[in-house]
Amino acid sequence: MDSLKKSCQILNPFLNVFAPVMLTSLKQNCKVSSQHQNPRRFCFVEMNIEKKKFYLRYCARRPKILSTNLTDQVTRYASSQFPKGLHDDKSKKIPNMQKGKNKKRGKPTKKTSQEDSGKKMARRKRESPNYFLAIQITEDEIKRNVREIQEIILAKEENLSTAMIGIDTLHLTLGVYYLEDGFSIIQIKRALDKFHSQLKAADFLPPCFKVSTLGHFNHKVLYASLEENQGLEELNTLVNGVRTSLENDGVFTADDRYTPHVTISKMSKDMYKLRKLGVSRIDPSHYQEKRTAYFGQQVVKSIQLCAMNVPKTESGYYYVEHEIMFS
Repeated sequence: MDSLKKSCQILNPFLNVFAPVMLTSLKQNCKVSSQHQNPRRFCFVEMNIEKKKFYLRYCARRPKILSTNLTDQVTRYASSQFPKGLHDDKSKKIPNMQKGKNKKRGKPTKKTSQEDSGKKMARRKRESPNYFLAIQITEDEIKRNVREIQEIILAKEENLSTAMIGIDTLHLTLGVYYLEDGFSIIQIKRALDKFHSQLKAADFLPPCFKVSTLGHFNHKVLYASLEENQGLEELNTLVNGVRTSLENDGVFTADDRYTPHVTISKMSKDMYKLRKLGVSRIDPSHYQEKRTAYFGQQVVKSIQLCAMNVPKTESGYYYVEHEIMFS
Protein backbone atom coordinates (compact mmCIF):
# COMPACT_ATOMS: atom_id res chain seq x y z
CA MET A 1 0.00 0.00 0.00
CA ASP A 2 2.91 2.39 0.64
CA SER A 3 4.16 1.95 -2.91
CA LEU A 4 0.62 2.48 -4.18
CA LYS A 5 0.25 5.76 -2.28
CA LYS A 6 3.62 6.93 -3.53
CA SER A 7 2.65 6.12 -7.12
CA CYS A 8 -0.64 7.95 -6.74
CA GLN A 9 1.10 11.05 -5.36
CA ILE A 10 3.27 11.17 -8.48
CA LEU A 11 0.40 10.29 -10.77
CA ASN A 12 -2.05 12.97 -9.62
CA PRO A 13 -0.25 16.18 -10.67
CA PHE A 14 1.25 14.51 -13.73
CA LEU A 15 -2.11 13.58 -15.22
CA ASN A 16 -3.61 16.99 -14.44
CA VAL A 17 -0.86 18.68 -16.43
CA PHE A 18 -0.50 16.33 -19.38
CA ALA A 19 -4.01 14.92 -19.92
CA PRO A 20 -5.13 17.90 -22.08
CA VAL A 21 -2.01 17.55 -24.19
CA MET A 22 -2.59 13.84 -24.73
CA LEU A 23 -6.25 14.36 -25.66
CA THR A 24 -5.34 17.10 -28.13
CA SER A 25 -2.70 14.84 -29.68
CA LEU A 26 -5.19 12.01 -30.03
CA LYS A 27 -7.68 14.29 -31.76
CA GLN A 28 -5.09 15.66 -34.15
CA ASN A 29 -4.01 12.15 -35.06
CA CYS A 30 -7.62 11.29 -35.98
CA LYS A 31 -7.82 8.65 -33.26
CA VAL A 32 -10.87 10.28 -31.70
CA SER A 33 -14.10 10.41 -33.68
CA SER A 34 -16.35 13.46 -33.44
CA GLN A 35 -18.94 11.72 -31.30
CA HIS A 36 -16.32 10.47 -28.83
CA GLN A 37 -14.58 13.75 -28.05
CA ASN A 38 -15.80 14.00 -24.48
CA PRO A 39 -12.66 13.72 -22.27
CA ARG A 40 -14.72 12.12 -19.51
CA ARG A 41 -15.10 9.03 -21.66
CA PHE A 42 -11.40 8.25 -21.72
CA CYS A 43 -9.70 5.98 -19.23
CA PHE A 44 -6.15 5.07 -18.34
CA VAL A 45 -4.74 1.97 -19.97
CA GLU A 46 -1.05 1.84 -19.21
CA MET A 47 1.09 4.06 -17.00
CA ASN A 48 4.85 4.11 -16.49
CA ILE A 49 5.56 6.27 -13.46
CA GLU A 50 9.36 6.20 -13.80
CA LYS A 51 9.41 7.34 -17.42
CA LYS A 52 6.39 9.61 -16.89
CA LYS A 53 4.44 8.08 -19.74
CA PHE A 54 0.84 7.08 -19.89
CA TYR A 55 -1.53 6.06 -22.63
CA LEU A 56 -5.23 6.76 -23.03
CA ARG A 57 -7.70 4.42 -24.68
CA TYR A 58 -11.36 5.01 -25.45
CA CYS A 59 -13.70 2.90 -23.34
CA ALA A 60 -17.46 3.19 -23.85
CA ARG A 61 -18.54 1.26 -20.80
CA ARG A 62 -16.23 1.37 -17.83
CA PRO A 63 -12.69 2.39 -16.87
CA LYS A 64 -10.15 -0.36 -17.32
CA ILE A 65 -6.42 -0.84 -17.09
CA LEU A 66 -5.10 -3.42 -19.51
CA SER A 67 -1.53 -3.53 -18.29
CA THR A 68 -1.05 -6.72 -16.31
CA ASN A 69 1.43 -5.21 -13.84
CA LEU A 70 -1.07 -2.69 -12.47
CA THR A 71 -3.54 -3.47 -9.71
CA ASP A 72 -7.27 -2.98 -9.35
CA GLN A 73 -6.57 -0.46 -6.59
CA VAL A 74 -4.97 1.88 -9.13
CA THR A 75 -8.03 1.51 -11.36
CA ARG A 76 -10.35 2.52 -8.56
CA TYR A 77 -8.04 5.37 -7.56
CA ALA A 78 -7.86 6.75 -11.10
CA SER A 79 -11.63 6.52 -11.51
CA SER A 80 -12.32 8.29 -8.22
CA GLN A 81 -9.68 11.00 -8.60
CA PHE A 82 -10.37 11.81 -12.25
CA PRO A 83 -14.11 11.22 -12.82
CA LYS A 84 -14.21 14.07 -15.34
CA GLY A 85 -10.89 13.34 -16.99
CA LEU A 86 -9.79 17.02 -16.67
CA HIS A 87 -9.77 19.63 -13.93
CA ASP A 88 -12.30 22.46 -13.88
CA ASP A 89 -9.91 25.23 -14.89
CA LYS A 90 -11.72 26.71 -17.91
CA SER A 91 -8.55 28.37 -19.18
CA LYS A 92 -6.97 24.95 -19.74
CA LYS A 93 -9.88 23.20 -21.37
CA ILE A 94 -9.36 22.00 -24.88
CA PRO A 95 -11.30 23.97 -27.53
CA ASN A 96 -14.10 22.11 -29.32
CA MET A 97 -13.69 19.06 -27.09
CA GLN A 98 -16.73 19.63 -24.83
CA LYS A 99 -19.68 17.32 -25.32
CA GLY A 100 -22.72 18.96 -26.84
CA LYS A 101 -20.93 22.08 -28.07
CA ASN A 102 -23.20 24.09 -30.34
CA LYS A 103 -22.21 24.22 -33.95
CA LYS A 104 -23.21 26.65 -36.67
CA ARG A 105 -26.25 25.30 -38.41
CA GLY A 106 -26.82 25.61 -42.07
CA LYS A 107 -27.60 23.63 -45.16
CA PRO A 108 -24.67 21.27 -45.71
CA THR A 109 -23.01 21.29 -49.08
CA LYS A 110 -22.99 18.19 -51.22
CA LYS A 111 -19.27 17.78 -50.71
CA THR A 112 -19.59 18.05 -46.93
CA SER A 113 -22.39 15.49 -46.87
CA GLN A 114 -20.33 13.05 -48.90
CA GLU A 115 -17.32 13.53 -46.65
CA ASP A 116 -19.41 13.02 -43.49
CA SER A 117 -21.01 9.93 -44.99
CA GLY A 118 -17.59 8.55 -45.88
CA LYS A 119 -16.31 9.14 -42.37
CA LYS A 120 -19.33 7.42 -40.81
CA MET A 121 -18.94 4.41 -43.10
CA ALA A 122 -15.23 4.20 -42.29
CA ARG A 123 -15.97 4.35 -38.58
CA ARG A 124 -18.61 1.61 -38.80
CA LYS A 125 -16.23 -0.55 -40.82
CA ARG A 126 -13.44 0.05 -38.33
CA GLU A 127 -15.61 -0.96 -35.39
CA SER A 128 -17.30 -3.97 -37.00
CA PRO A 129 -16.77 -7.28 -35.15
CA ASN A 130 -13.74 -9.17 -36.40
CA TYR A 131 -13.65 -12.11 -33.96
CA PHE A 132 -16.22 -14.38 -32.37
CA LEU A 133 -16.42 -17.06 -29.71
CA ALA A 134 -17.70 -20.36 -31.05
CA ILE A 135 -18.51 -23.96 -30.25
CA GLN A 136 -17.68 -26.04 -33.30
CA ILE A 137 -20.15 -28.64 -34.56
CA THR A 138 -18.14 -31.81 -35.00
CA GLU A 139 -20.80 -34.55 -34.96
CA ASP A 140 -21.30 -36.19 -38.36
CA GLU A 141 -25.01 -36.84 -37.71
CA ILE A 142 -25.73 -33.12 -37.37
CA LYS A 143 -23.69 -32.33 -40.47
CA ARG A 144 -25.51 -34.95 -42.56
CA ASN A 145 -28.93 -33.68 -41.54
CA VAL A 146 -27.99 -30.05 -42.21
CA ARG A 147 -26.75 -31.05 -45.66
CA GLU A 148 -30.05 -32.82 -46.31
CA ILE A 149 -32.02 -29.65 -45.48
CA GLN A 150 -29.81 -27.61 -47.78
CA GLU A 151 -30.30 -30.05 -50.65
CA ILE A 152 -34.09 -29.99 -50.19
CA ILE A 153 -34.10 -26.18 -50.36
CA LEU A 154 -31.79 -26.06 -53.39
CA ALA A 155 -34.01 -28.53 -55.24
CA LYS A 156 -36.78 -25.92 -55.01
CA GLU A 157 -34.68 -22.75 -55.32
CA GLU A 158 -31.24 -23.33 -56.81
CA ASN A 159 -30.44 -19.60 -56.73
CA LEU A 160 -29.98 -19.92 -52.95
CA SER A 161 -26.79 -21.94 -53.43
CA THR A 162 -24.59 -18.95 -52.57
CA ALA A 163 -26.52 -18.46 -49.32
CA MET A 164 -25.77 -21.93 -47.97
CA ILE A 165 -23.37 -22.30 -45.05
CA GLY A 166 -20.41 -24.61 -45.58
CA ILE A 167 -20.86 -27.85 -43.66
CA ASP A 168 -17.29 -27.67 -42.38
CA THR A 169 -17.96 -24.26 -40.78
CA LEU A 170 -21.01 -25.22 -38.70
CA HIS A 171 -20.83 -23.76 -35.20
CA LEU A 172 -22.65 -22.01 -32.37
CA THR A 173 -21.78 -18.34 -31.93
CA LEU A 174 -21.41 -17.33 -28.27
CA GLY A 175 -20.52 -13.69 -28.86
CA VAL A 176 -18.91 -11.34 -31.39
CA TYR A 177 -16.03 -9.01 -30.55
CA TYR A 178 -14.12 -6.11 -32.06
CA LEU A 179 -10.45 -6.64 -31.22
CA GLU A 180 -8.59 -3.51 -32.22
CA ASP A 181 -5.00 -4.73 -32.17
CA GLY A 182 -2.61 -7.43 -31.01
CA PHE A 183 -2.82 -6.18 -27.45
CA SER A 184 -6.61 -6.71 -27.46
CA ILE A 185 -6.11 -10.25 -28.75
CA ILE A 186 -3.62 -11.00 -25.99
CA GLN A 187 -6.08 -9.58 -23.47
CA ILE A 188 -8.97 -11.83 -24.53
CA LYS A 189 -6.67 -14.88 -24.67
CA ARG A 190 -5.59 -14.28 -21.08
CA ALA A 191 -9.20 -13.77 -20.03
CA LEU A 192 -10.23 -17.06 -21.66
CA ASP A 193 -7.36 -18.93 -20.00
CA LYS A 194 -8.36 -17.45 -16.66
CA PHE A 195 -11.95 -18.62 -17.17
CA HIS A 196 -10.66 -22.05 -18.19
CA SER A 197 -8.68 -22.33 -14.95
CA GLN A 198 -11.79 -21.46 -12.96
CA LEU A 199 -13.74 -24.23 -14.71
CA LYS A 200 -11.01 -26.76 -13.96
CA ALA A 201 -10.99 -25.80 -10.31
CA ALA A 202 -14.77 -26.33 -10.20
CA ASP A 203 -14.56 -29.81 -11.83
CA PHE A 204 -16.55 -28.58 -14.84
CA LEU A 205 -18.40 -31.15 -16.95
CA PRO A 206 -19.01 -30.12 -20.59
CA PRO A 207 -22.71 -29.89 -21.49
CA CYS A 208 -24.35 -31.90 -24.26
CA PHE A 209 -27.07 -30.20 -26.29
CA LYS A 210 -29.54 -31.51 -28.87
CA VAL A 211 -30.20 -29.80 -32.19
CA SER A 212 -33.77 -30.01 -33.46
CA THR A 213 -36.47 -28.02 -35.33
CA LEU A 214 -35.94 -25.18 -37.78
CA GLY A 215 -36.25 -21.46 -37.17
CA HIS A 216 -35.53 -18.24 -39.00
CA PHE A 217 -34.62 -14.58 -38.53
CA ASN A 218 -37.03 -12.55 -40.66
CA HIS A 219 -36.79 -15.22 -43.38
CA LYS A 220 -33.26 -13.99 -44.14
CA VAL A 221 -31.47 -16.56 -41.98
CA LEU A 222 -32.47 -20.20 -41.62
CA TYR A 223 -31.12 -22.09 -38.62
CA ALA A 224 -31.48 -25.23 -36.53
CA SER A 225 -32.64 -24.57 -32.98
CA LEU A 226 -31.46 -26.16 -29.77
CA GLU A 227 -33.87 -28.39 -27.87
CA GLU A 228 -34.97 -26.97 -24.53
CA ASN A 229 -33.70 -29.38 -21.90
CA GLN A 230 -31.08 -29.62 -19.18
CA GLY A 231 -28.31 -29.64 -21.77
CA LEU A 232 -29.41 -26.25 -23.09
CA GLU A 233 -29.62 -24.85 -19.55
CA GLU A 234 -26.07 -26.01 -18.85
CA LEU A 235 -24.90 -24.53 -22.16
CA ASN A 236 -26.50 -21.17 -21.36
CA THR A 237 -24.84 -21.21 -17.95
CA LEU A 238 -21.48 -21.80 -19.64
CA VAL A 239 -22.06 -19.00 -22.16
CA ASN A 240 -23.15 -16.53 -19.49
CA GLY A 241 -20.14 -17.52 -17.44
CA VAL A 242 -17.56 -16.94 -20.16
CA ARG A 243 -19.12 -13.66 -21.30
CA THR A 244 -19.33 -12.34 -17.75
CA SER A 245 -15.76 -13.43 -17.05
CA LEU A 246 -14.50 -11.59 -20.14
CA GLU A 247 -16.44 -8.46 -19.18
CA ASN A 248 -14.86 -8.53 -15.73
CA ASP A 249 -11.49 -8.51 -17.48
CA GLY A 250 -12.48 -5.57 -19.68
CA VAL A 251 -13.50 -7.48 -22.84
CA PHE A 252 -17.01 -6.64 -24.04
CA THR A 253 -19.15 -8.10 -26.80
CA ALA A 254 -19.96 -5.96 -29.82
CA ASP A 255 -23.54 -7.27 -29.66
CA ASP A 256 -25.28 -8.30 -26.44
CA ARG A 257 -27.85 -10.47 -28.20
CA TYR A 258 -27.53 -14.23 -27.85
CA THR A 259 -29.76 -16.85 -29.45
CA PRO A 260 -28.14 -20.30 -29.53
CA HIS A 261 -28.55 -21.79 -33.01
CA VAL A 262 -26.73 -23.47 -35.88
CA THR A 263 -26.98 -21.41 -39.06
CA ILE A 264 -27.93 -23.37 -42.18
CA SER A 265 -28.39 -20.58 -44.70
CA LYS A 266 -28.21 -16.78 -44.67
CA MET A 267 -28.86 -14.35 -47.49
CA SER A 268 -26.28 -11.83 -46.29
CA LYS A 269 -23.58 -14.10 -47.73
CA ASP A 270 -24.46 -12.83 -51.20
CA MET A 271 -27.34 -10.39 -50.79
CA TYR A 272 -26.59 -8.34 -53.92
CA LYS A 273 -26.58 -11.32 -56.27
CA LEU A 274 -29.68 -12.86 -54.69
CA ARG A 275 -31.69 -9.66 -55.01
CA LYS A 276 -30.55 -9.33 -58.60
CA LEU A 277 -31.92 -12.84 -59.20
CA GLY A 278 -35.21 -11.85 -57.59
CA VAL A 279 -34.69 -13.79 -54.34
CA SER A 280 -35.77 -11.61 -51.41
CA ARG A 281 -36.15 -14.27 -48.70
CA ILE A 282 -35.84 -17.94 -47.85
CA ASP A 283 -39.35 -19.20 -48.52
CA PRO A 284 -40.68 -21.32 -45.59
CA SER A 285 -42.44 -23.61 -48.06
CA HIS A 286 -39.04 -24.84 -49.21
CA TYR A 287 -38.38 -26.57 -45.86
CA GLN A 288 -41.89 -26.99 -44.42
CA GLU A 289 -41.66 -30.79 -44.47
CA LYS A 290 -38.52 -30.69 -42.27
CA ARG A 291 -39.59 -27.96 -39.84
CA THR A 292 -39.58 -30.33 -36.84
CA ALA A 293 -36.56 -32.41 -37.93
CA TYR A 294 -34.11 -33.79 -35.39
CA PHE A 295 -30.44 -33.20 -36.27
CA GLY A 296 -28.49 -34.87 -33.47
CA GLN A 297 -26.59 -34.04 -30.31
CA GLN A 298 -23.24 -32.38 -29.68
CA VAL A 299 -20.94 -32.44 -26.67
CA VAL A 300 -19.14 -29.14 -26.07
CA LYS A 301 -15.48 -30.00 -26.68
CA SER A 302 -14.03 -26.50 -26.56
CA ILE A 303 -14.63 -22.77 -26.83
CA GLN A 304 -12.82 -21.18 -29.75
CA LEU A 305 -11.81 -17.62 -30.56
CA CYS A 306 -12.26 -17.48 -34.34
CA ALA A 307 -11.18 -14.78 -36.78
CA MET A 308 -13.71 -13.44 -39.29
CA ASN A 309 -11.28 -11.68 -41.60
CA VAL A 310 -8.60 -14.36 -41.85
CA PRO A 311 -8.80 -16.98 -44.65
CA LYS A 312 -10.27 -20.31 -43.59
CA THR A 313 -7.97 -23.25 -42.97
CA GLU A 314 -7.47 -26.24 -45.29
CA SER A 315 -10.19 -28.10 -43.39
CA GLY A 316 -12.68 -25.41 -44.39
CA TYR A 317 -13.17 -24.17 -40.84
CA TYR A 318 -12.40 -20.71 -39.50
CA TYR A 319 -8.92 -19.76 -38.36
CA VAL A 320 -8.83 -20.40 -34.61
CA GLU A 321 -6.81 -17.75 -32.81
CA HIS A 322 -7.19 -19.39 -29.40
CA GLU A 323 -9.02 -22.36 -27.90
CA ILE A 324 -9.78 -23.69 -24.44
CA MET A 325 -10.34 -27.45 -24.47
CA PHE A 326 -12.65 -29.54 -22.28
CA SER A 327 -11.88 -33.16 -21.52
